[in-house]
Amino acid sequence: MRSSQVVKSPSAVRFGILGAARIAPNALITPAQSHTEVVIAAVACRDERRGMEYAKKHRITRTFSGVEAYHKLIADPDLDAVYIALPNGLHFEWALRALQAGKHVLIEKPTTNTAEEAREIFALAHEKGLVALEAMHSIFHPALQRARDIVASGDLGKVKGVIADFALPSVMSSLFFQRDDPRFQYDLGGGCMMDMGVYPLAAARFMTSSDTIPLTINTAEAIGHALDPSRVDRSMHATFTLSVPLPTSSTTDTDTDTRYEAAGELTVDFAMPGRGPFGVLPRMPKNEISIQLERGDVLVYNFVSPGAFHYIRVTPNKGRTRFEQAYTFKDGRGAKSWSSYRYQLEAFVDKVRDRKPPVWPEAVTVLTELESIERVYAKAGLPARSMSSYKPEEAVKAAGTAPARVP
Repeated sequence: MRSSQVVKSPSAVRFGILGAARIAPNALITPAQSHTEVVIAAVACRDERRGMEYAKKHRITRTFSGVEAYHKLIADPDLDAVYIALPNGLHFEWALRALQAGKHVLIEKPTTNTAEEAREIFALAHEKGLVALEAMHSIFHPALQRARDIVASGDLGKVKGVIADFALPSVMSSLFFQRDDPRFQYDLGGGCMMDMGVYPLAAARFMTSSDTIPLTINTAEAIGHALDPSRVDRSMHATFTLSVPLPTSSTTDTDTDTRYEAAGELTVDFAMPGRGPFGVLPRMPKNEISIQLERGDVLVYNFVSPGAFHYIRVTPNKGRTRFEQAYTFKDGRGAKSWSSYRYQLEAFVDKVRDRKPPVWPEAVTVLTELESIERVYAKAGLPARSMSSYKPEEAVKAAGTAPARVP
C-alpha cells in the first residue's frame, strides 16, 4: 500500500497549518500521508490565491484566507493541532493563540526568538494539558539516538570535545533561500544562528546528553549578512563549554559530582564563499558532527537529515574503525523509509495520545537551547533577537472556547 493510501483513523489528529510555507510539505504534509492517526485538514494563508493553489497542490480540503485567516484556523473546532510554519518572530503570538484556543502546537524551530517567550508557551501548554513541541526533527531520528547511546555507554571514555558544522556553499544558497527570505530579516527573528545554528547546537547537546544546561559561550564570531550586516548573521563560529554527565558505567551511589566539562565548537553559514584565487572554487556542503572521547571518536555524517542517508563512524584508539547506520529504533519501531520529520510526527502523536515516544525533549531542553543562542549573539556583539510586541492577554479575548477534540 502506498503511503498516500493509508486508511485514516476516524479519531485521527486533525492538523491545521498556519502559513503556506515551503517547509510544510517535508515537515508535515508528506509524513502525515503514512500516518494513520494524522489528517492535514486545513491551511491558512492571507493571500487567497496562493492559499488556494497551495491547498490544491497538497490536497488540503479547507483553506482560510484574508486578514483573519490565522484567527479563523485556530478557532476552528474541527481541528486538534496547529503546525506553526511562520517566520520565527511570529511563533510566540500564534503558538499562544492556538494553545489558548485548545489546540496542540507543533512549532517550527526555534520555538521563539527568546527563552522568556518560550517559557510562557510551555507554561500555558502545561496549564491546559496540551502538547507543545519544537520541530527540531533531527533528534527524533534513531541515528542520533544510536550515536547518543554510544557516547553515553562509556566504552570510549569521557567526552573531550565536540565539533559540529552545518554550512552551504554560496553557489547552492539560492536553491534554499529566497532573496528576501525571512531568515535574513532581523524583525522576523532572522539570522544564521537562529536557523541553521539550531541543528549543530541541538545535536551537540543531544549526543552528549548535555541538553538540559545552557552552554557557556567562550567565543563567537559572526559575518554579517549583506542585507543587514550589523544585526543579521550570514555565518557564525562559536566555541563553547558543555556540562556533560558522567557515563553511567563510571558513576557510583556515592558520587556527588556527576558532571564534567568538555569543549565544543560549531560553524554555520548560509553561503560559504568559494576557495582559491578570487573564491572561484566552490566548497562542498558541511553536515557532520564529531565527538572526541578519551579512547576514540564518534562521527555522524548528515546529522541534519539522517533519514535521507547517514553513517555513524566509530573510531576507537585501539581496534578497528566500524561504520553503523540506524534507520529504526532497536526495539523495531519505525521504518527505513521514514524521514526525521516522520519520526518527529510519530512522537508528537504519541504524546497527544498519552503514549511514550522513544525520544521527547522536555521544555528545559528548548529553554536552555534558546538561552545558549542568546549567549552566542551577545558574545558575537550582535543584538538579541527582538521579543514579540504581542500581549498574551489578547489571546484570551480573541480565542474561541471550544476544546481540542483529542482527549
